[in-house]
Amino acid sequence: IGSSASDCCLKYSQKAIPSSLVKSYSLQGPESGCLLRAVVFTTKKNKKICASPTDPAVQKLMQNLDKKVKNDKKNKKKGQSPRPAGKPRRQKRQRV
Repeated sequence: IGSSASDCCLKYSQKAIPSSLVKSYSLQGPESGCLLRAVVFTTKKNKKICASPTDPAVQKLMQNLDKKVKNDKKNKKKGQSPRPAGKPRRQKRQRV
């Protein structure tokens, strides 16, 4: 197998993957030169976690990431940066 084989998942992680740590995912399988079909999650610290594509929790996490990416693109198109929650907008004082 070629040099890309070292990037392939050989087994699935058995631990639950917290959605707060994950920033993206990709799919691997025979089309990418890997024997095992897997979802490869990338964490915010750029670590890779391999998961089973048939696991319902993994599928839900993938859907949540897809929604997040879609919402981020919408916000960028509008040109508005999301304000931190809980901070009210400051109002200017009117002079009398």
